[in-house]
Amino acid sequence: MSNDATLRILRMVSDGKITAEQAGKLLEAIEGASPHAKQITLLVFEKGKEKPEVRINLPLSLARFAMNFIPASVLAKQEIPAETIFSALDEAQPGKVFGIKDEDGKSVEIYLH
Repeated sequence: MSNDATLRILRMVSDGKITAEQAGKLLEAIEGASPHAKQITLLVFEKGKEKPEVRINLPLSLARFAMNFIPASVLAKQEIPAETIFSALDEAQPGKVFGIKDEDGKSVEIYLH
């Protein structure tokens, strides 16, 4: 996919002309993605709460693209390379793929669907 096409799609999202979901579909179409493309959902829970405080839904292809904007110094500190994570997500079945709880009781869960 050309960077020019990707940037135009992201500008349309930024300008409010299309939604992130629509952008994901456009990016998948440009990439020639399989019909089994996945969406990733990130949920952040405060301690003791059952309802998430934050919910982020992204097409997996858009999440991949967003990784290009994370500074290399931040990515270098991660134990598992981002590409390894995305490769695993490509092969994962729908459902919960990740969950973690910190010492303060906050938790993060990631789902594919």
